[in-house]
Amino acid sequence: MTSAAVIGLSPHYATVILTAVGNWLVLMWMALKVGSARKEHGIKYPLLYENVVTSKFDLVQRAHQNSLEWNTSFLCRLFLFIGGLSLPLSCAAAGTVYNAGRYFYAKGYYGGNPHKGLWGLYGLFYLIGATVFTAYKTFTTGV
Repeated sequence: MTSAAVIGLSPHYATVILTAVGNWLVLMWMALKVGSARKEHGIKYPLLYENVVTSKFDLVQRAHQNSLEWNTSFLCRLFLFIGGLSLPLSCAAAGTVYNAGRYFYAKGYYGGNPHKGLWGLYGLFYLIGATVFTAYKTFTTGV
């Protein structure tokens, strides 16, 4: 006989879902910036870089690529969604901090200073902690 777990979601979990949509919007904004930079600097596909040390195009492209690399920790490993089961509002806030950090990281990177938005990683670290908390809570209470 099999049993299925039923998870009752808080109405606040909608903020978690909207934060995920916000993350997608930030990444799409970055992708559009890469497309514009390609056109502006005459970089044809399939080239990823202009091959000029710290060219403006390379800075725009690299900010987007780096954000995609980090995104697996944010969404694909489900830290936002799993942590949000127990702590929806604080996880939505942490996810928003992460998204804003990615935006400012990209803006800083475009100007040659990628350190401007690294504070957004604090949101990711909170989400990791919230996911561990949710796992612990689930293990100890079965809920």
